[in-house]
Amino acid sequence: MYREYNRSYYNSRSDIGAVEIIIIINIVFFLPYISYRLFQNPMLLKLLYQYCALNINIKDTMSVETGAVWQFVTAMFTHGGFFHILFNMYGLYIFGKPLEAYWGTKRFTAYYLTTGILANIASYFIFKLSYAPVLLMGASGAIFAILLAFAAYSPDTLLLLFFFIPMKVKWAILLFAGIELISEISNAPSGIAHITHLLGFVFGFLYLLIFFKKNAVKEMYFPNRNNIYYR
Repeated sequence: MYREYNRSYYNSRSDIGAVEIIIIINIVFFLPYISYRLFQNPMLLKLLYQYCALNINIKDTMSVETGAVWQFVTAMFTHGGFFHILFNMYGLYIFGKPLEAYWGTKRFTAYYLTTGILANIASYFIFKLSYAPVLLMGASGAIFAILLAFAAYSPDTLLLLFFFIPMKVKWAILLFAGIELISEISNAPSGIAHITHLLGFVFGFLYLLIFFKKNAVKEMYFPNRNNIYYR
């Protein structure tokens, strides 16, 4: 299975699929931010955040309470800065492309959207309890779910963490989870929704377990010795 996973990735690297379409949609949503940076006119950016970001505990704006339930979806395609979208789309391409090649476009798209939307919904209710105004945006919930799925199929693949530290993806998962958990518990102001990242892991794990009958934790840390892993 893992050899087929490897081969299907390299046979389809140049194909235009869901990953590329998702990236294009994210870029289109990002155009108001680019316009703002170039021309210093915030009108389009304000409209984007008002209608497409997930507005939580913010008065006098579009929100789930006023019927804007689409924000659970559109927030996944809305980003707040160049590095925000760059790292998310880089992660989507690097980890999502081989998954789409192995699963197929429909199953990949369902996984991406379902985990991202569920992470946003759960984050909404958690932030709602804090009563603090939150503008939630970004694809990170879905990206963390994608990273977990990639690690479940290919746990021993080497990553260049921060572009120069070699680390197996299964250990990177532990590192990221630890950083996100500590950051969330410490409640240090960072402007980053660490709980949404953790929820991406949670819903990714549950989706893989329910629909693919694959226990990501077992696959990464207690694998069947007969499995041949993609490296």
